[in-house]
Amino acid sequence: MTAMIEAFQEIDGYLAHSIKGSIKPSMLLEDIEAGSLRTWLRNTLESIDEESLKSGDYKKIIGSFLVKAKRIIINWTDERTEVTSEAELVDLQRQILNEAAKTGVMPIPVYSPVPTSEIARSVELIATAIEPLHEGDAIAYLPGSETPVEFNRSFHVVPESLADLLVKESLTNEAQMILMIKKPDFLGDSRWDFRHGSSPLLAKMQDAKWVEDFHRGSVPIFPGDALRAIVRTTVRYGYDGDVVDTQHDVMRVLDVIRAIRPSQTELPLGQ
Repeated sequence: MTAMIEAFQEIDGYLAHSIKGSIKPSMLLEDIEAGSLRTWLRNTLESIDEESLKSGDYKKIIGSFLVKAKRIIINWTDERTEVTSEAELVDLQRQILNEAAKTGVMPIPVYSPVPTSEIARSVELIATAIEPLHEGDAIAYLPGSETPVEFNRSFHVVPESLADLLVKESLTNEAQMILMIKKPDFLGDSRWDFRHGSSPLLAKMQDAKWVEDFHRGSVPIFPGDALRAIVRTTVRYGYDGDVVDTQHDVMRVLDVIRAIRPSQTELPLGQ
């Protein structure tokens, strides 16, 4: 249940941007019926432009759109067990955009399509939320007074394959970077957790010789240390020009930059 609530919260954020980028939906737990697993949720809206939300009708229209758009997504997943083409995601994108246009809340009827990367993420969130269900379990969406919509338990996605469907082209470049080490990989089969400036960065270590020395203990790493390295960055772009994903690989470690540590001053004994 928690996974589905969190999924809806994230999905609502994507959907609201198709009407106005400054709208921030929030989902509140309103009630849990005793003796059942029925949970009632309520949407609230916040906006950087508070004037746009003064009208109660405005809130109701957008709230109704969020409900209908989620219903569209659930019905879309009910028609298939997997996603096999980018065209399927574009079809879902078009259905949501048409629903946004029906709201009529914009003075100039210009509505933004939800990027296909966010459409894919929304589908993935729903598939992940229903994955733990066992045989005989069921979960349904009850949009107000409308007919309940049951989730398709047979629907599943592989996130990596889903992302591959969105890719039109990839651009790769290599550059020397200084990466602050947040969390090294001690097992040898995962990515390292770095910080580049103020941004987090996950990277796969491709310098096999350096990694071998690190695991053997020949290259100790201490808190606050950084790596000077040649980093390959691959950015994959979708058909709509949006970034699908970004991958970083440390191709060669040039140096370990040690953190400056305070020197320890010996204190005289017996004083």
